[in-house]
Amino acid sequence: MIRNLIDSLRGVKAGAPEDYSSNPPVDARSFSPGRAYWNRRATLARERERVLALSRAVNRPSDLSLYQFSQLLASTLDFAPDLILELGRGTGNSLCIFAEAASLMPQECRVVSLCLTDHWRTVTVPRLKGVVPQSWFNPIQAVEGDLLQFDFAATLAGAGRVLLFWDAHGFQVAECVLGHIVPLMAAREHLVFMHDMSDTRYLGPHAREYNGKGLWTGENAADAHFRIGIVSSPVAQAISVIDFTGRNGIELDSADHSIDLEIGQAGRAGEMRQLLGEELFSTQAHWFYFTLRQHSGPYTFPHWTPPKSQ
Repeated sequence: MIRNLIDSLRGVKAGAPEDYSSNPPVDARSFSPGRAYWNRRATLARERERVLALSRAVNRPSDLSLYQFSQLLASTLDFAPDLILELGRGTGNSLCIFAEAASLMPQECRVVSLCLTDHWRTVTVPRLKGVVPQSWFNPIQAVEGDLLQFDFAATLAGAGRVLLFWDAHGFQVAECVLGHIVPLMAAREHLVFMHDMSDTRYLGPHAREYNGKGLWTGENAADAHFRIGIVSSPVAQAISVIDFTGRNGIELDSADHSIDLEIGQAGRAGEMRQLLGEELFSTQAHWFYFTLRQHSGPYTFPHWTPPKSQ
């Protein structure tokens, strides 16, 4: 049965529209990365060559692995936002994911990406022009500038389903996200995805060791990691989000745990691996997510003071 499915998918052109009739968009409260991975497996198989081509064009697999690429693509398709906010773009791995998702979803989806660097415009876009059609770039607003100065209220106006990919680091950014952006999203269907965070329940014994390194001292993406509860991370935002979700009584969970429950323990890993291959499938994830939609509030938010304009 698996081989017949694989053979049938080989004949389907990459970029074919997603069949949303069998897997309609989910709400934030019932969202599960593992279930999304399973639900969208056929689309991931059809998209295999596009995913590989996009990753090669960005040429930074160390920033985002192919299996994370496929997991985030599946999760975005399953939630089906009409607005994606990306904080921290770098060379553009995650932006490629979100633009690809926007090209596959039946409804219009804006992709607003903020970063201090110009790498996307000067390096990655020229490489992508040989991979994707010009229309693929249409949903993207790639902002080069300080996100602390950005007008998020205007961008969120009219959006009903928002996905926030939070990959810009530092406590000042965290205060802006949790004290300004998340309150603007609270009444809308929304999800927050965070990279650079691993689930200690799914790390080997070696991850407990200091391995000759000193204590984590507050630097972002340093070699040293800290461990708090189920979170292991080198980035400051992890501390802020642990504090925030704890105060608000909402669950901070990992894609690793969801994939284990929905695929590993459900006996689906073999089929996923046969269908997607070792590159696009893994039970590892190394990203977390949360939503305030787990309950109706009241919520508490940190005070945020916008920086004075330069």
